[in-house]
Amino acid sequence: MVPAHKLSYLVLVLLMAVSACTGFRVSQGPQLRLEEVHPFGALRIAFSPAGDRLASGGLQGDIRIWAIPGGENLAVLNGHNKPVSGLTWLDDDHLVSADTRGTLRVWDAAAGEPVTEFHTEDITSIALLPWPARIVVGHATGELRIYSWPDMALLAETELPAEVVSIAVEPEQQLIAVATDDRRVQLFDARLAPLRELQTPPGKVFELRFAPDGHQLAGGGWYRVFLWSTVSGELQVRDSGHFGAVASLDYSPDGQQLVSIGRITNAMVLVTDVASGQLERRLSPQPLCGWDVRFSPDGRYIASSSEDGSVLLYDITGPYRPTWYHE
Repeated sequence: MVPAHKLSYLVLVLLMAVSACTGFRVSQGPQLRLEEVHPFGALRIAFSPAGDRLASGGLQGDIRIWAIPGGENLAVLNGHNKPVSGLTWLDDDHLVSADTRGTLRVWDAAAGEPVTEFHTEDITSIALLPWPARIVVGHATGELRIYSWPDMALLAETELPAEVVSIAVEPEQQLIAVATDDRRVQLFDARLAPLRELQTPPGKVFELRFAPDGHQLAGGGWYRVFLWSTVSGELQVRDSGHFGAVASLDYSPDGQQLVSIGRITNAMVLVTDVASGQLERRLSPQPLCGWDVRFSPDGRYIASSSEDGSVLLYDITGPYRPTWYHE
C-alpha cells in the first residue's frame, strides 16, 4: 500500500504532467462575454472617454456600441462594407471609424448616424490628436495625413516608403509614432515633420502604444514586445509570453501595467508589470486569434476582441483568482 504522503506527491506529479501535455493553464475568466457579436471576426475596439461605453468593429464593417459594464447593445452603426481598420472616439458624443477600402466616417454615437464621411485610399490605422481634435490617418500606400475636425480639412501629409501598419499619439507632447511594414518606427510632430527614427526592431511591429507619460513607446512583434525610450530612441526587447504574433497591446492609465493579446497560435491575454516585465495576470482567451486589447480609461476593465467574433470584458480591480482552462 502506498503511503498517503507519497500518493499525494504522485497525484501532484501526474496532474502537472497532464496539464503540460494537454495545454491546461490557469487564467482569470471574463466578467462579460459578448459571444459572436461580429460575424467572421471582431476587429477593433475602443472605450469612450468616460469609459461607460465600448465600441467594436467587425470584419464585415459592422460597428456596435455596448454599455459598460452590463453589455447592453446601445447602437448598431451600419455603413462600412469592408473590414473595420480603425476605431477611436473624438469625444463622448462622436466616434470615428475607418475601413480597409478607404472610407472614413464620424458618427453621432447616440443617434447612430454618420455626421461626416469621405473616401480615400486603403486605410490601415487611425488615431486622435486632441486640443484641438485632429484625425491622423495611415494608408496601405504609405501616405500619412492629418485632418481637422469638424471641417475635415487636410492639415498635413507626408509619404512614407512602405505601408503604414500602426499609428500612436502622445497628446501632451503632440507626438505621432508610426510603424511601417519595412520595420521602421519613426516619431513626427503634429505637422508631420520628422523628429527621430527609433532603433530598428528585429522584426515587424503589429501595433504601437505610448505610455501615459510619453517617455516610452511599446510595440508588439513576433513572440516579443518592443519598448523604446522616446528620448534616446533606444530599444529594449522582451519575451512576451505569447506563442506567436503580439497583435495588440495597451498601457494601463497609470503606466504601470501592459496588456497584450496573441494571434496565430492562441489568443492569450497577458497583463505584465512594465518595469520588470513580470507576468501579473493571465486572462482567459477566446478560442480563435486575438485582434485588439484595451484598458478602460479608469483602469478597471480590459476588453479584448477575437477572430471568433466575440468581445470579452475583464474586471481586474479584484484579487487575481485564476481557474483552470484548456487551450
